[in-house]
Amino acid sequence: MVGRSANPGAADGAAVRVLHVDDDPAFLDLTATYLERIDGAFEVRSETSVGDALDALESAPIDCVVSDYDMPETDGLTFLQRARDRGVDVPFVLFTGKGSEEIASEALSVGATDYIQKRGGNDQYEVLANRVRNAVDQHRSRAALAASQERLSRFIDQSPLGTIEYDADFRIVRVNPAAEEILGYDESDLLGGTWLPFVPESGRRHVAALERDLLADKGGYQSVNANVRSDGERIRCAWHNQLVTDAGGAVIGVFSQFEDVTEAEARKREIERTNAVLSSALGALPVGMLVEDADRRVIRVNERLYELFGVDGDPEAATGRDCEALADELSSEFADPQGFVARIDRIVEARRPVDDERLALADGTALIRTYRPIDLPDGDGHLWAYRRARRSG
Repeated sequence: MVGRSANPGAADGAAVRVLHVDDDPAFLDLTATYLERIDGAFEVRSETSVGDALDALESAPIDCVVSDYDMPETDGLTFLQRARDRGVDVPFVLFTGKGSEEIASEALSVGATDYIQKRGGNDQYEVLANRVRNAVDQHRSRAALAASQERLSRFIDQSPLGTIEYDADFRIVRVNPAAEEILGYDESDLLGGTWLPFVPESGRRHVAALERDLLADKGGYQSVNANVRSDGERIRCAWHNQLVTDAGGAVIGVFSQFEDVTEAEARKREIERTNAVLSSALGALPVGMLVEDADRRVIRVNERLYELFGVDGDPEAATGRDCEALADELSSEFADPQGFVARIDRIVEARRPVDDERLALADGTALIRTYRPIDLPDGDGHLWAYRRARRSG
């Protein structure tokens, strides 16, 4: 029901709005009195005509309809059909004095939630109240579950991560748009199948082992695997797998989210190669060298730099240090400590080459500094070279 039902996810203590339709006003009043007395959450609205009842369903939030069968205008089943045709999907209980197995069977076949025959005595109201309460609670639970599933579905469809949902047999039941884009397959190409199409033959034994571990809840939750797109292109993807179990712990499905890390891994390898070459080259140079990144963090310093500035320790341990803080520490070696730091800041800001700049040390000797702005695989950088100045004379 759109725009007319009460809150489908309401808590048990929330109001239960009942629309009771019967051509007998006295019976309507009596039923409303008993229902509201039996269950304090009940709010009963009574109508004597089907037309007024349909108007009420259009204008007011209703949780359950209770209707007589035999009424002057029409019968209860026709009323039910007219209500369903208007999109009303709340529980519908047929409460009638005209009892027969044929009517009961027909009522349930056309979508009635329950069928209760009117009887003498007050017990019938207890029965009606229990049936209405159960019907409303079940309807609310189903609606809440459907809303939760809709939210999950929207999250999966809109996620920037590729998402593949498997059933308990590891058969694919859903592929989101991001996964289609990464793997190059349409969802329809993969539904009902396994991961075989997008895992190269060389990696299938490994992925099968991950699947076994995952289903046994022993591992396989994260991995980086080789994959193959529909066009044959090889890529690498980082996978994050989540096992879904029921209340008894039985596996009911698996969610796998993943992203293409091919370029990221290639950049990482390039940086590692660059750093290895740089480390070897710097170690062999007779001058002190410092390489820093765009954030002014140390990438590499060599042994000779430590020797020039009298620094103890392993140069490799300096990686990641704040270069501004390092400059402050080393400034005490110079005749003009503040000028040494300020000049570095100006050079970094300008990013223009500096050649053979003479720096006076506090002990009367001097260093020669050369600077070059450099391009690194992950951004700008700075290269500094220091060497002893020759003594004059």
